[in-house]
Order: sequence, then C-alpha cells, then structure tokens
Amino acid sequence: MDAIAQVKWRIKDYMLQKGVSIYELASKADITEACIRNWYTKRDYTPSLEAIIKVSKALEINVVDLFKDEESDQICVSKEEKELLASWSILNDKQKHAVKNVIETFMDK
Repeated sequence: MDAIAQVKWRIKDYMLQKGVSIYELASKADITEACIRNWYTKRDYTPSLEAIIKVSKALEINVVDLFKDEESDQICVSKEEKELLASWSILNDKQKHAVKNVIETFMDK
C-alpha cells in the first residue's frame, strides 16, 4: 500500500475511533463531504496536503501521525519528498527562511 493510501485509511480509522461521520468531519474541516467521499470511492483520487492538514486539525490529531509507519515509527515519504528534504538540508538559514515564506504564502491562498 502506498503512503497516500495509508494516510486515507488512517484518517478513516481515526474517524471510527472518534465516532465522527464523513459529514461531521467535512463540516469541522471546512471541506466538502464529496471531497472526502472521493478519497475512498475513486481509485486514483489523492487528497491535497491542505485537505489532510484540515482533517487532522478537525480530528484533533497531529498530521505527522497520519504519515508514520506504525511498525517502525518512521514517517513515510515519497521519492519527491525525500529529494526536497535533501535539498532543504543544504540551504543556508536565509534560504530556508525564504522557502518557508513561499510555502506559507501558498498555504494562505
């Protein structure tokens, strides 16, 4: 199972543990109910990071917990994410600050 599929099923597990319906989660996360339903009914439908963050806040869980490999307690990341982390590690503090500002600008849309 790929990392995104694992995240979607962990969200579903947290919903069951907390007794939260898709309707309630959508309402609390300020996203459409159809969006969440599509995660589970459309094979290649990938939730956006923004939606995952909203859902984690609505479920009152740390978003990192959705990405952890439960057996090794490591975070599952894609090849692209690994490349980004490798690039991040060679940036100086000023560059890191600039990158953070760009990301925050995108998140505030």
